[in-house]
Amino acid sequence: MPFGFRLPELILIFVVALVIFGPKKLPEIGAAIGKSVTSFKKGIKEATEDNDVEETTALLEQRNLELKRLELEALERDIASRKATLNAYEATHIVEGSSESTHTKTQAN
Repeated sequence: MPFGFRLPELILIFVVALVIFGPKKLPEIGAAIGKSVTSFKKGIKEATEDNDVEETTALLEQRNLELKRLELEALERDIASRKATLNAYEATHIVEGSSESTHTKTQAN
């Protein structure tokens, strides 16, 4: 039973309400209470949905930031790899250039 009331207790409450408000006002009061409960439930549902939307938006933004961070790290690794390749290329050309100049000096002597 609603609110822990048993049938005899509910009948007593209904009879007291009928005596206090009269038979004409009782349906209006019941309708007003029903509308209030419906409005309250609707408000709670909307508040919960708003929180869900905000949480989803925050999670999507966090995910996008994480993806951008990973992309940046991949680009930094690519740049470091290309710098290492360039340094190795320059080093081999310097060594080849100095060996060629030594080789030319030896032939000149």
